[in-house]
Amino acid sequence: MKIALQFGIQPLQFNNVMRIVILEGKVHLERFNYAEACKPAIDAGFKHIELLADVKYMIPNSFRDEVMNELLKMREEGITFSVHLPIWSVELASPNVYIRKGSVESLVQSIKILEILEPKCYVVHLTGPLAAEFSKLRIPSRYREMLLNRLTSLSAKSLEEVLSRTGISPRKIAVENVEFPFRYSWEVVRDLNLSICFDTGHLLAGYSGEYTVMDFLQSHWDYIIEIHLHDGYVKKVNDCIIRRDHLPLGIGKLPLKRFIKYLVEHKFKGPIVFELPLSKAIVSLKSLLKFL
Repeated sequence: MKIALQFGIQPLQFNNVMRIVILEGKVHLERFNYAEACKPAIDAGFKHIELLADVKYMIPNSFRDEVMNELLKMREEGITFSVHLPIWSVELASPNVYIRKGSVESLVQSIKILEILEPKCYVVHLTGPLAAEFSKLRIPSRYREMLLNRLTSLSAKSLEEVLSRTGISPRKIAVENVEFPFRYSWEVVRDLNLSICFDTGHLLAGYSGEYTVMDFLQSHWDYIIEIHLHDGYVKKVNDCIIRRDHLPLGIGKLPLKRFIKYLVEHKFKGPIVFELPLSKAIVSLKSLLKFL
């Protein structure tokens, strides 16, 4: 069977960045070059790169003209990109209007800076850590329902402003399933005609609600335009719930053969991005080769 799946990677890992910018016990942020950080993944054979927009706020000048020119050259040579919009300190669903305004501004500026690369999509977290904490409150179900609906409504308004200020197609915004019941986020996706980034590890760890991987894939198929591929699981040990994600394929509970077969048979055209270090992504590819 001929395969046309496009595998990509998030090449930027925290430890790798630290090794670049720390020299003799001192921090040298000017040493960081995002384009250079992408090259090992490209040399390993990956043709799709997911850029992390948060880097701009952590390391000033991460997307300076020199770097953007290098990334544009990669694009001309056949590399495609997607962009993971900021998530650090961002909360589109915050009840605090000033936090929401800052979060919207962060996303808008990131899109404007990186749209020159013509990303296949922009991955977004509709809800952040605050909403995740609220979703776990042990309160009567009717109060919890009202609270989560309110947070969902606020995130929708924030995203409407992002769309209005950037003018990009709603279908280029890929809402990722995160630590928040996805049935609420789904309402925003449907109402605003957005897309979905299906994160397999988040689902397997039980962060996004009571779904199986195949149920989620099949029921949202028409909206999924990118996949974050990594393994995960949730299990109970004594009285403790253990959740793990961002594992190499074959370590967790992902029904890998069935999952990939579905993508191939239904001719999935979007990027399948490993949210793993390069070495673990290569191990995961070897797991795939066993049956592809």
